Amino acid sequence: MVRNLKNALRQLFIVPLVLALTGASGAVLADPPSRAGRLSVVEGEVALRRDSSRDWASAAVNVPVTTGDEIATESDARAELRIGSSVLRLDQATSVEVQRLDDERIRVRLKEGSVALRIRSADREDAIEVETRDGVAIPAAPGQYRIDYVDSGTLVSNHRGHIDFRTDDRHVGVTEGRRAQIWSDGPTDVQWDEPDEDDFMEWSFARDQRDDRLARNNYVSPEMTGAEDLYEYGDWREYDDYGPVWFPREVPYGWAPYRYGRWVSIAPWGWTWVDDAPWGFAPFHYGRWVRIRGVWAWVPGRYIARPVYAPALVAWIGTPGVSITYTSGLPNVSWFPLAPREVYVPHYRYSPTYVRQVNITHVTNVIEIDRVVKTPRQVRYTFRDRSEAVTRVSERILRAPKPVALDVERRREHRFREWERRGFPAREVVRPDGTRVRTVQPAQFTQQRGDRDERQPAVREQRQDERQRLDSRQERTEALRQQQARERDERAVREQEQQRQRQLQREQPEQRREQLRQERRDEATTRPERLEALRSQNAREREEQGRREAAQQEEPQRQRSVLREQQDLRRDEARRAQREEGEQRQQERQQRLDAQRQQEAGERDARRQQVEQQREERSRQQAMQAQEQERRRDAIRQQTEQREREVQQRQVQIQQQRQVEQQQRQAEQQRQAEQQQRQAERQRIQREAPQRENRGSSEEEQQRRRPPFGQIEGGR
Repeated sequence: MVRNLKNALRQLFIVPLVLALTGASGAVLADPPSRAGRLSVVEGEVALRRDSSRDWASAAVNVPVTTGDEIATESDARAELRIGSSVLRLDQATSVEVQRLDDERIRVRLKEGSVALRIRSADREDAIEVETRDGVAIPAAPGQYRIDYVDSGTLVSNHRGHIDFRTDDRHVGVTEGRRAQIWSDGPTDVQWDEPDEDDFMEWSFARDQRDDRLARNNYVSPEMTGAEDLYEYGDWREYDDYGPVWFPREVPYGWAPYRYGRWVSIAPWGWTWVDDAPWGFAPFHYGRWVRIRGVWAWVPGRYIARPVYAPALVAWIGTPGVSITYTSGLPNVSWFPLAPREVYVPHYRYSPTYVRQVNITHVTNVIEIDRVVKTPRQVRYTFRDRSEAVTRVSERILRAPKPVALDVERRREHRFREWERRGFPAREVVRPDGTRVRTVQPAQFTQQRGDRDERQPAVREQRQDERQRLDSRQERTEALRQQQARERDERAVREQEQQRQRQLQREQPEQRREQLRQERRDEATTRPERLEALRSQNAREREEQGRREAAQQEEPQRQRSVLREQQDLRRDEARRAQREEGEQRQQERQQRLDAQRQQEAGERDARRQQVEQQREERSRQQAMQAQEQERRRDAIRQQTEQREREVQQRQVQIQQQRQVEQQQRQAEQQRQAEQQQRQAERQRIQREAPQRENRGSSEEEQQRRRPPFGQIEGGR
């Protein structure tokens, strides 16, 4: 068991390694496409078949889809395929094959059933082209479309926008609000009608409304496949080191990028990661992962209009397919997510230009990219030695997809019941090889408008009843269960009928043997006649074949002449339409000029009247201003005179006050002079008083000393 698992793993890993080695040596082989599709919705049993496989496998959400893949839905299932901003939805009992999905074009082949398209980009390489046996439907503008295919024709419905359907001999343009019924068994014929609005289109419109309701910003390009789920399952923040960063919500404990999912081998990339999370597509095929404060966050990097898809942006511990060890019977291969500004080295063929484009969102240094590509083992990765980032492979990771078997008969029965419900009854036809097949009545497509108008009220009532009956999800589920129960009952009835037939066959073997003997005897008796009839029939067939070959040889010339006539008619119609359009434009231009002249004349009159009114108003205002100025002058003059009188009175009062003050000052000065004089006199008296006393005492002394009268002093 372990040895078989080991050999299988070695074979699975060695093939991508060989491709990687051959690609690393140079751009010998072509680069893989820069985009891939994604199964974003899987309701019921949906099967997927790769280009290199013959068996169908059960499809799951987030499975990448590329060129050569085929998708099929059972009678009670639906699916949604997203490629950038474009969406392809599959109805019940529908099969499509992806014929081309690269950088230039997206084309799918509708083998049976119904598909709905939602185109949001105006670029031609983003439009999904749908091919049927009758031709190719090519959306010419963003909008909502539907294509149905049955054995007898193709229905192209335009709910919004413009879509073209191209056949070998005709180019049909379907405008908004119309449906073209096209079949090309011979010359292409078209019948016009209105688009259907059944459960499938209601489901598709509800999905479109869900996409429009989601908050969108400019963190990532809308052409990044899977980016529409980021706004519903996570939150955006901005950091200076990384720019916009996305944090997922509600992840389990111990979660890490590239840990909960599985590896599948998809050409031309090899090992591709398919994550289990409903949002797990864009974060695992674009950008890098980082831990911020112990929480995992996704960093998309630089904004790129068309980012390049990668199968898994991881680095391996050991080379897948070579460095594989086993412990307890399980393989021991480890990987971890790349951090921002780390170079991703593909393990499949690539050119130097491709490896630069796939890393341009985080690494723009060409020298650094070339260095890592040449010596990947010498790179020091951020998460290489961190247990919370490294994941080891397990049996669950490498589990094989579950094989499924499509019940084609049940799908056909369901499809025909759906067409009958829509008003296109089916019938049995006999093919040239004698086999009987059930198909839609071709004449039903060519019925007159009156028949459809008569059927429209009943169809509308039926649709209204269906909408009322299937308003809620529970009612639709119950109706689906009832339908499945009826199908099981019908299947049981058919099985019982088959059992009865087998029983009858067992009861009547002798009758069948006798019938076979009789047929052999009849054949022996009629053999010469039958041979003669066969010879004559062969001769007639040879003659008929000769006539057909001649007609076929003449048919191209007739078709070319018819095409030339049609082209001439189209040119004449185009020239006539151009002339009519030119005349109409000339008339419209003349009408616009006349209207413009009338408008200009009216505007000139209005301006003239306005100018006159302004002049009158200005003169009136000037007169009023002059009167106002005169009144102001009189008032100023009166005020000036009053002020002059007041000034004169004030001056008189001031002079009188000054005189009074001067008299008061003079009186005060006189009083002060008198006071000073009195004070001086008082002081003088005070000074003279001691002198007077001294003088008196001296005089008395002198008198005492003076000699008596007649005595000479000193005559002693």
